[in-house]
Amino acid sequence: MQGFLNKVRLLEGIKCLDIVLSNEQIQMIDAYSALLYKWNKTYNLTSITNNDDVLTHHILDSLAAVPIFKRYVFEGAKVLDVGSGGGLPAIPLAIACPDVSVSLVETVGKKTAFLTQVALSLKLKNVKVFNSRVENLKNLSFDVISSRAFSSLENFINLSSHLIKPEGCWVALKGQVPVDEINSIRDSFRTEIVQISVPFLNEDRNIVVIFNQ
Repeated sequence: MQGFLNKVRLLEGIKCLDIVLSNEQIQMIDAYSALLYKWNKTYNLTSITNNDDVLTHHILDSLAAVPIFKRYVFEGAKVLDVGSGGGLPAIPLAIACPDVSVSLVETVGKKTAFLTQVALSLKLKNVKVFNSRVENLKNLSFDVISSRAFSSLENFINLSSHLIKPEGCWVALKGQVPVDEINSIRDSFRTEIVQISVPFLNEDRNIVVIFNQ
């Protein structure tokens, strides 16, 4: 049965990213993309609906961050994705790293319903979904806190700093390097900028990794 994504381009993209995924994981990526497309008609999860654009702007864009995440996560590590929306990059990350616990926090009820359905449909036992504002989460701690187009770096840190472990880090997926945002936090935090290349996508992509001083 033909999948939702162009499998040849998906496999080529994964190879370019130097990521190893099993056939089952690749099928899960495709199934997630199909669910995103299906639910988007009702829940307005994304403005991108073309199959090829879903592959480049969502799936490969998220998978391109996996090697960066793997520098800071380990078996049993806990990741929190803030403002998860349709589950990007958290769901592809959870699929690619089944030994990592991935929590998603989203304020919009319809989106958390979608994320919960994805976790159930794909049997992602390492995924937990919170319908909440991140600042309202209590008594939890994470090794990595991530975001994709969520907010400014300063706001991102301020809202989630009570959840980060002392040795943990924030990982913010950005387009162009947010120079002003980095300057606003540089006195209190150490930052690293990692430029990433997304297969078939000629757009700037950078990841800002933030550490406590």
